[in-house]
Amino acid sequence: MLRRVISVALFLAYLTACGGGSGANEATTTLVEEVPLVTTTQIEESVETPTTLAEQTVGAIPTTTTIDPSWTGPVYPLTGLPAYEGIPETPAVVVKIGNNDQNSLPQHGLREADIVYDVRIENGKSRFMAVYHSRLPEVVMPVRSARSSDINLLLNLNHPVFVYWGSNDIVLEEIKSAEWSGGYDSRSAASQWGEQYFNRDSSRSRPANGKVNIGDLQETASNEAEVPVAIFEYGELTSNAVPAAGVQWTITRRVVDYIWNSSLEQWVRYQDGVPHLDENGTSLTVDNLLFLYIGYGISDADPTSPQAISTGSGDGWLLRDGTVTGVTWERARSSDSWTIMDDESGEMVPLDVGTTWVTLAKPGEGRILSSAEAIELIG
Repeated sequence: MLRRVISVALFLAYLTACGGGSGANEATTTLVEEVPLVTTTQIEESVETPTTLAEQTVGAIPTTTTIDPSWTGPVYPLTGLPAYEGIPETPAVVVKIGNNDQNSLPQHGLREADIVYDVRIENGKSRFMAVYHSRLPEVVMPVRSARSSDINLLLNLNHPVFVYWGSNDIVLEEIKSAEWSGGYDSRSAASQWGEQYFNRDSSRSRPANGKVNIGDLQETASNEAEVPVAIFEYGELTSNAVPAAGVQWTITRRVVDYIWNSSLEQWVRYQDGVPHLDENGTSLTVDNLLFLYIGYGISDADPTSPQAISTGSGDGWLLRDGTVTGVTWERARSSDSWTIMDDESGEMVPLDVGTTWVTLAKPGEGRILSSAEAIELIG
């Protein structure tokens, strides 16, 4: 099988480099089969040239987190990082954030998210679904409308608060149905919550100027909302990981790159060939990138909108610590956490502690970058 061949190619390239030998509408079928994840040539190019790439023009330098290695106390469920002051007894807050065009830039509050899903929408673009718990930014902007794809991504977070600007009537019915079933608390600008908690920034044009203070909305959570549980496993780097300079996601009207920066010890996000900056002019960076191949159907709510199918199983990559590992993902029900396994050994593959971005791509949209390509991109 091609998946097996790919795994062997990854392993052989590594040896060469080292000099040694319960939600509604759930999908239950395998979504992605026999996808050519990466070629042996790409991996060999990545490991034959330096992958440090520290000299990047990345805007202001992000603030790094100092971790006490001797810590044995509680950890934040959505990052695995030490919770030195204890785990907040509050639910997760999930916000739909626009990334449609230049009017959406810069986004406010993305850096503080524990997890960010990057999901295809109509017109060949993508939109973010940001999950907050360990840190709450004062302002999140631009808040945009919900999609039917969002529902199944919410249901493993232990009844979060779901924040969005609105939706069409069919999506709204789906959101309300899942809410009444106990999935989450819905907070939309187009509801009784709108006037008190949602505002517009007069310096930006509509619809990319909607903003919220998510701490205020978190306080409106119902009694059913609870502290989130971990949806990924965290731990040490596995032996099958191969050095990698970066990864690229190409869709119809967008190119996204993540390039390893050894000084920051994080992946720096580039969008359409330039560093993706936050509201402070600081490059967006991430500790883990999960690049998952999933199926996309057509939304019942809008025939122009793709429907992400985030249950079932498929292939992908985990990028962490300057490496890439070929993985298989599984998620039988929307209420389940993500299971990430080595695509050769079948063993569990842990994420690094810290922030995680999850790219939900169609088969064939991604590729691993060589160091030469990464260096050319960063200039």
